[in-house]
Amino acid sequence: MSLWEQFKWSFRHSKRQPLESLLVVLTIALGVGVIIAVLGLFLSVGSQYRDIEQAQHFRMLELLSKSESARRDGAPLTLIGSQDESGEWSATLEELAEFQRNLPSTMHAYVETHWSARTPLLPENEESDEEFPGWYFDANQLFIMGTTPEYFAFNESVLQSGNFFLPDDVMNRSNVIVLPVHLATELFGDSDPLGQVIPLLPFGDEESVDYTVIGVLAPSEAEEDLPFRLGGSRMCYAPVTATPFYREARGGMSFQNITVGLDKGTDIATALERATSEAHLVWGELVAVRSSLAEFRESQKQMQRYALLIGVLASVGLVIAVINILNLMLARVLKRTKSIGLSMALGSSRPMVFRQFMMEALTLGMAGSIFGVALSFALVEVLRKALGAFFSTGMLGTRVLMGVAIGFVASLVFGVYPAYLGSKTDPVDALRTD
Repeated sequence: MSLWEQFKWSFRHSKRQPLESLLVVLTIALGVGVIIAVLGLFLSVGSQYRDIEQAQHFRMLELLSKSESARRDGAPLTLIGSQDESGEWSATLEELAEFQRNLPSTMHAYVETHWSARTPLLPENEESDEEFPGWYFDANQLFIMGTTPEYFAFNESVLQSGNFFLPDDVMNRSNVIVLPVHLATELFGDSDPLGQVIPLLPFGDEESVDYTVIGVLAPSEAEEDLPFRLGGSRMCYAPVTATPFYREARGGMSFQNITVGLDKGTDIATALERATSEAHLVWGELVAVRSSLAEFRESQKQMQRYALLIGVLASVGLVIAVINILNLMLARVLKRTKSIGLSMALGSSRPMVFRQFMMEALTLGMAGSIFGVALSFALVEVLRKALGAFFSTGMLGTRVLMGVAIGFVASLVFGVYPAYLGSKTDPVDALRTD
């Protein structure tokens, strides 16, 4: 009997007991689907860690007060109060400069604030932002990021012409500004923007302030990832001290948040340790340093623990299901004792009988695996919504291979022993039974 004929034989016998066969397929499909989904979670997260670590967002450390860090972690108010009565921490520009001097050249400490203003150099008609449907802004509105020079170093910004503002411009509160090239063209057309003056009227103010253009940024692919890209990327950059509003502390400008950007390839764990030690030297124990990547990893570990528990339960369930299927297959063999004896009396060999029952088990197991692979996609969505999991979308081949492997092993487990008993049937004794 050929392999195809054995397959048709097993399929025909499976159809004779459709409810039992359907239960076997569904049981295997559920176990295989859950196991594949959980394994896919671990594989996808692990395979993408390398790329995630190099993403700009995860190469940023954040300095803030310990009380604010505890609030973000959901610490109780009593704990916050015990750390510092005021719960406040701030840094001056001088302290920021000292902190930066103590850091290696691959780490860039900067501060930033955002504000918007109108300029008479552009028309006043109201426009809708194409990237944010339903969000309206004035056509003469600009968005300004107040920052320090290290911001440009971290973002690897490239100038088309002119210069970046310098630390002296920040300390002297110079009203200078750096424009992206498309905004410079929109404001001044074909004229050279360097040295041009942009009158800016912040919202709520009655008098405009003149800002002198000192640099024009070259186009960059990373430009799309910059924050506050409202209004068709009308983002420009000025010294943080030129911001029309700021907090006064100890007689000067102070900041409650500092960002440390890391160059690509920098070890984030080492950088976090270095930033923490240097921050404590400058500001003491009131400051905390947070890493987006460390927080992401911790959330992923928590998610993986839940997924591991689900996977263990699914594996136990699959083992129990396989044992029940084994009993079901044994019952099938016993029901067919007379037909097996008749088949062997007509010339079927014991290996042939063994292959026939194994083919039946493999048919049911592979059918369950196929449905399990399909079910795993639905389970992935459930896990993603329930646990916030991060999955790769290109894992179809891996899932199919895992499904086939698990289904094949399950088929061997519940199929070998019944097939062995069937092949050991004595045709004489079998034909004597009723």
